[in-house]
Amino acid sequence: MSKEFLSLDNIPWQIIKNHLSDPDHIQLSEEHRNMLDRVFSMQRILQRYPQPRTALALHQSKFPDISRRTAYNDLNYARELDNTYHSFDYEFYNNWLISDIFDQIQAAKAKGDMKAWAAGHANLKKAIGERPMAETDPKLLEKHTFLIQINNMAGGIQMNIDEMEKLPAKIRQEIADAVFEEITDEQAEQMINS
Repeated sequence: MSKEFLSLDNIPWQIIKNHLSDPDHIQLSEEHRNMLDRVFSMQRILQRYPQPRTALALHQSKFPDISRRTAYNDLNYARELDNTYHSFDYEFYNNWLISDIFDQIQAAKAKGDMKAWAAGHANLKKAIGERPMAETDPKLLEKHTFLIQINNMAGGIQMNIDEMEKLPAKIRQEIADAVFEEITDEQAEQMINS
């Protein structure tokens, strides 16, 4: 008795992924279409109920004719599909978590359960504090050279800030005084004419 091995292209999930990549050229059979519908359904359930146990229970109630193993496979395929074709939406999940914690806090307050209310506030504080730092713009990290142009009657020179800091304090003071020294109209005319 010999075993038949399926090539990678004949594995049902691979066929579905190929169809999603190129739907115009790769058509699905009825069996594969049903599998894809179940995976999309599981994906929608996971968006609302991200806990696997809850998602599996809801999925099996929607599709009572599938086995627990098939439901687990649909869960794994939905996760794979979500990671492959959709980027992780931090804002959505963070807002969902904060909303859920907020609902728990309100329910605890309505019941008068101050211990659960305080725990909810602690969880809310943790959830709000877990937001990742924004991506730093790489251009901000580049080294920039700032040049200071010093003009006098004979011409001008350009110095960067590092060179300026290396000058003796007396010369830096003279440059600063010259920069902020007011000029007369005659000096301005002389500069314009030169």
